[in-house]
Amino acid sequence: MKKIVSLSLIIGTLVLASASDADVEALAVAKCGECHLMGEITKEKLSNMKAPPYWAIAKKAREKYEKEEDKIKYIVDYAFSPTEDKMLFPKETKEKFGVMPSLKGKVTQEEIRQISTYILEKKF
Repeated sequence: MKKIVSLSLIIGTLVLASASDADVEALAVAKCGECHLMGEITKEKLSNMKAPPYWAIAKKAREKYEKEEDKIKYIVDYAFSPTEDKMLFPKETKEKFGVMPSLKGKVTQEEIRQISTYILEKKF
């Protein structure tokens, strides 16, 4: 009986975790997807890209920072206080997209933390 209860708790936790991942993915697509190529990728989205894709941001943060928390802090800081000197991309990328507008008032710090964690955990 204890094994059944334990197994039920584990399965329930996994179901909640995947629902949470789906919620964070939906949040990421809603808040960041239009500019950072999240969600369904279409020809129209590709031709109208406004910013580097999310996976490139995650890659640059991984290259720059060793600790996971530092990667998240960078993305949160940049989202709310973007400046050219904080950009991790080469000059050509900066020239193509410019500096992102601040997300103050459009997203909460917790939402950006969740999105940051989500994109950093994705394997691509």
